[in-house]
Amino acid sequence: LGVPAAHLISRTKSARLRTILILASIIPLLMGNAVRVAGWMVLLSDRGLVNESLLFLGLIDEPIRIMYTLSAVLLSLVAVLLPFMIITLQSVFDRVSADYEDAAATMGAKPATAFFRIFVPLAMPGIYSGGLLVFILGMNAYASPVLLGGPTFHMMAPAVYEQAIEAFNWPFAASLAFVLMVATLILTVASSLFLQKRYGRM
Repeated sequence: LGVPAAHLISRTKSARLRTILILASIIPLLMGNAVRVAGWMVLLSDRGLVNESLLFLGLIDEPIRIMYTLSAVLLSLVAVLLPFMIITLQSVFDRVSADYEDAAATMGAKPATAFFRIFVPLAMPGIYSGGLLVFILGMNAYASPVLLGGPTFHMMAPAVYEQAIEAFNWPFAASLAFVLMVATLILTVASSLFLQKRYGRM
């Protein structure tokens, strides 16, 4: 989702429209994560805006259970993390000249072909880095799993909190936190080594 959005911003020639698109990507970051998750709760609850709209249109006979499901958590995490991906990729895509795509077009390549065969390989280091960033942020997410996933949905960060604050099992909480930290560190180092081996030092 972040790749086409960032590509659109980086290839927008109108300075005013470009500024508007960048602001639209950044504005969600000005609100706290808990506030955004609370908004999703209003939308996705059994009597929330989504269910009430579907009932009003006659598309369903009774509310659909969206809250406290994996889908609700994923939707919230995508909405929370997408601005980070867009901002990261947009700065990378700005450094990839549009001349390559124009040259491919003059040789008969369709826009989709030029995008996937020319642009994406050139921008792949940035895509890897942006993906790693949002993956790490997703691994450490707390508000979305707790408020939208409910007590039956488990992720590492809420599990650490539960063991430390609610169960007072500090050794187990420390073990979980260590596993989370080590997993994040290993992924970061492995990704950096892969990028250096595949694309050289950046």
